[in-house]
Amino acid sequence: MKHTFTSYLYDKKYSEHTIKVYLLKSDRFIAWARSQHSSPKKITYKKLLQYIKYLRSKKYKPKSINGELNAIKQYFNYLISENYRGDNPTEGLRVKGECKKVLYNLLSNDALEDLYYSYPTRHKNRLVQASLQRDKILLGFMVYQGITSQELYRLQTEHILLMRGKMIIPSTNKSNSRELELKAWQMMELQNYINSTRDEIIHYSRTTQDEQQFFYGSKPQINGIITRIIKNLKKYNAELRNHNHIRSSVIVNWIKQYDDLRKVQYLAGHKHITSTEKYLQDDLENLHEIVNTFHPIN
Repeated sequence: MKHTFTSYLYDKKYSEHTIKVYLLKSDRFIAWARSQHSSPKKITYKKLLQYIKYLRSKKYKPKSINGELNAIKQYFNYLISENYRGDNPTEGLRVKGECKKVLYNLLSNDALEDLYYSYPTRHKNRLVQASLQRDKILLGFMVYQGITSQELYRLQTEHILLMRGKMIIPSTNKSNSRELELKAWQMMELQNYINSTRDEIIHYSRTTQDEQQFFYGSKPQINGIITRIIKNLKKYNAELRNHNHIRSSVIVNWIKQYDDLRKVQYLAGHKHITSTEKYLQDDLENLHEIVNTFHPIN
């Protein structure tokens, strides 16, 4: 037999006063959800952030917002118990007073793709041309998969799965591993790099790095390659600042594309949802006002 939220709270042994408060706050949330043409059964984490923004617009203080979230959390638990939904988007969410860095002048998907296609790969010197072709593949991983410099350094030949059209990004002390899709145009250039270009670079290299390393070179050398790529790209887009500018843009664009913060967390390799949540500030209008005052706790 289906329970009501009231009977659910009684079963959980809440006091009469607490039940009354929780019902009041859950009704307020339900009414807001309906005003947004949604329902608690379908509310996402991202949508929940908009509710927090709404409460702030009504001059709710952090302590009061947390009280609202506590009641809503129980309502979502009730929905889960009745098989109306399978997750609780309030898990770990709590308003705090911590400031977040505001991102600005991020690059659109089109602007990022322009950087990729603008990168030159032809040169009269064969070794220089091989290096440029390698650089473009490295740039592709930055633009399409949002890879960090540490992950680029740790990438091995076995991590590129051309037959499956995917790549495995290895974990680091700051990021989780993940398996991501490759673009069709990346796969063609990767095939050439694996079959010939990479061997040319290894042949002329005077270092003794691990030959399974996909981008052959030490950590400082990989960072130097990235610096050179960014310098070359600034000729085509003067707004480009650095590698982090590219990665931040990629993550914010993912947030715009997917209505699932956990999916973006996986794509970005973030160990904690807090690292992903800070990028929401450029996705919702004026959301940095919210991000400046709260973050979820893992």
